[in-house]
Amino acid sequence: MTPEGLARLVTVALVSLPVLAGCGYERIDPPAPPADPVTSAPAPPSPPAAETAATGAFPAELLGTWQSTGAGDALLVYRFDGDGTYAHAGVLSQQRPSGVFSYEVGASGSVDVDGERLVLRPESGTTTLTDPDSPGSSYQDRPMTDLSAEEYTWALSADGDLALTEAASGRTITYRKQS
Repeated sequence: MTPEGLARLVTVALVSLPVLAGCGYERIDPPAPPADPVTSAPAPPSPPAAETAATGAFPAELLGTWQSTGAGDALLVYRFDGDGTYAHAGVLSQQRPSGVFSYEVGASGSVDVDGERLVLRPESGTTTLTDPDSPGSSYQDRPMTDLSAEEYTWALSADGDLALTEAASGRTITYRKQS
């Protein structure tokens, strides 16, 4: 893939992440009621990282946006939030003699982490297919019908890359954290 093509895929995936993950992924919580200065006590300090992990809170080292590092025609992006939710965007793009074939998928839902085990539980998602060889089979923003949980093991390398290994297939994909 050319550098321009890769840059286009990165741009599409990163710009499309909230769109592909479903409209309204970004949520705005209502403001908290004002505190009563007489009866309100200050919030307790945040627990240390080791205590946070022991209580089942989402691991801080996984928070943020992660982009696949492998060569090829596919780009995968995950964003893990501290409230135990995630968004995923994937783009496969191939130049063909008849034009550019592309398949895009986006999903959002909850993520559970228990030690090295990570389970994605999609709650919504869409797919888009553009096939220049078969324009009649192309579609846009089709709701995902398979919202089955996906189980992985995860590990961070010494240089900070994230390895997600799919439990069902044993296939590992490496991701780099984006700033």
